[in-house]
Amino acid sequence: MLPTPSRTVVAPSPVPAEAGLNFGDPIVRRRPLFLERSALGPFWALLLLLTPAWVAVDAANRLANRIEPWVGALTGPLAGLLTSWPQPLVEILAGDYGFVTMGPLLLVWATPVVVFHALLMGAYKSSGLLDRLTNAMNPWLRPFGMTGREVARVVMGFGCNVPAVIGARSSSACARGVCVSAIAFGSACSYQLGATLAVFAAAGRPDLVVPYLLYLGATTLAYARLIAPQAARSPFNVLLTEGRVFLTWPRPRAIWLEAQGVVREFFRRALPVFFLITAAASLLRWLGALQAASAVVEPAMAIFRLPSEAALAVVMASVRKDGILLLAEPGVAASLSAVQLLTAVYLAGVLLPCLATCLAIAREQGGAFALRLVGRQAVAATGFSALLAWGGAWL
Repeated sequence: MLPTPSRTVVAPSPVPAEAGLNFGDPIVRRRPLFLERSALGPFWALLLLLTPAWVAVDAANRLANRIEPWVGALTGPLAGLLTSWPQPLVEILAGDYGFVTMGPLLLVWATPVVVFHALLMGAYKSSGLLDRLTNAMNPWLRPFGMTGREVARVVMGFGCNVPAVIGARSSSACARGVCVSAIAFGSACSYQLGATLAVFAAAGRPDLVVPYLLYLGATTLAYARLIAPQAARSPFNVLLTEGRVFLTWPRPRAIWLEAQGVVREFFRRALPVFFLITAAASLLRWLGALQAASAVVEPAMAIFRLPSEAALAVVMASVRKDGILLLAEPGVAASLSAVQLLTAVYLAGVLLPCLATCLAIAREQGGAFALRLVGRQAVAATGFSALLAWGGAWL
């Protein structure tokens, strides 16, 4: 028998944390950020997570202000030429909610927000910062049935709800429904947020945007807590990435690879749905159905201490979120107090998801889930809006 050769075992040398490598070796350690060292780490993480949405909206608005006059110079004469066409084609193409009338709003205002936000979130993802932020928020979010990963999807919805709903596929089975519901309720898309800012500006109360966002965020968390199953709220629901994420400088190619999925889904799914909704809204307006619906809703405005003139904005915002702009009319905005204006904008924004979001949810989760979500959200939005209206009046 041949002698067995002896083997020398060489202990692996420790890898410094500064190297930023992660091969699954338990020796490797990452350097903790201030998010993990501070008791307010979840708060700072949420603030950093909301930063891309704010920067994207601000940058997109600056860009839109520059290019809107050029687009208007092209579409204005075209809309004038179409007015000689027979009805209902005129209403569908050049009416208040027609293709030519509303198309620039999508291309000039909404599209830049989606693209800028996708690029910024792509930088967060490719650098590893997004996982570090979501991990830092987990201790505060687990009681609400979500993790930082779901909150990241909700923030993504500030650009467009449709890609955010699709992105919820990466959530766990117990948290996906909560994530989709939170997106439908609290993600103020580029239409909704832009229209809200315009209404506050028209009323001369731009300072209301801060309490609006705070109340929207607080009620979204409360809504998530009410609908979250026990499994999603369990303290043992821990992400596999916790404690294993390293930071690196994002590369342009990596950023684009992360962002292109969101941008592609926006153009592939949101745009066709947008044109479908535009045609439906135009036909409903031409048939007088929207006016009839607002007449039915008008008596219910007393529940929220609102005048009947706010009913049409609530109805239109349930179809398209830019319907909130109807509150900016001088006769309406000037007649509302600060609490009433805040209540009207909040109610119009959260009462129902827009049709594009509803269709996306139905495709992803099924029609029965979408119907339950719509009914549940309407009840919650009614309660939160009434609380804001009467509670704010007593303050």
